[in-house]
Amino acid sequence: MKQKFSSGKTMMALIIGFCAVAFINACTKSNNTTTTTPNNGSSFVSVTNVSAGTNAYSVYSDTSNIYTAGTLGYGSTTGVVGGNPYETIVSGSHAIKLTNGSNSIFLDSNGTFTNNGYYSFFVYDTGANIKTLMLNDNLTVPASGSAEVRFVNLTPNSTAVNLWLINTDTTTKDSVQFANSSYAGSGLITVDSLSAFKTVMAGNYKVLVNSNLELNLFSIDSITLASGKIYTLYSKGYVNGIGVDSVGVGVINNN
Repeated sequence: MKQKFSSGKTMMALIIGFCAVAFINACTKSNNTTTTTPNNGSSFVSVTNVSAGTNAYSVYSDTSNIYTAGTLGYGSTTGVVGGNPYETIVSGSHAIKLTNGSNSIFLDSNGTFTNNGYYSFFVYDTGANIKTLMLNDNLTVPASGSAEVRFVNLTPNSTAVNLWLINTDTTTKDSVQFANSSYAGSGLITVDSLSAFKTVMAGNYKVLVNSNLELNLFSIDSITLASGKIYTLYSKGYVNGIGVDSVGVGVINNN
């Protein structure tokens, strides 16, 4: 004998079945759904204070203190002393500035920083003449046995200067010259030229800085330019300056 179902019971069974399927599908979708967080990427910024006689500054990207190690005094660079000089920021548009209480110096008021880009900022000169400089850093690692170096003249009252690197490891005392390097604030040299690195033989070097007017502005007996490393050398202080304001050379290890 065949069983018979009333239309009411049949409708109820269909409704219950539909609800069960809908519930299972809802659970399946819930379990498979993930939330994707946008990846804004990172950029890397170093800042060097080459403004003689100024106070130490905190370093900010927008409202965030990016140099948490302390404040940046004259002749100092962000990052690790003698090591990686870069602080990490989120890629995009940011205002990079130095601040000391109510006094702020904008290094870039609305810069665009690309994903995985590296940038070096310098604040130099003093008082009403204070200036800023941003260089784009190409940190492609040089070949084994080689290093890369660039030189930036940040001495305000200098004429064009020459920086000599004299290799003390070789009997011939091979030398590399950065000739007639104009003061960065003079407008006689482009940012692209200042950003470029020069390949040199890795080794130990004596550093000499002179000009057509001054035979010996400054010297360093020995610095090491290691294989595979990249360096920025910059002049600071003033010709005929006294004490900490006299001409000197700073060294930044960019990688």
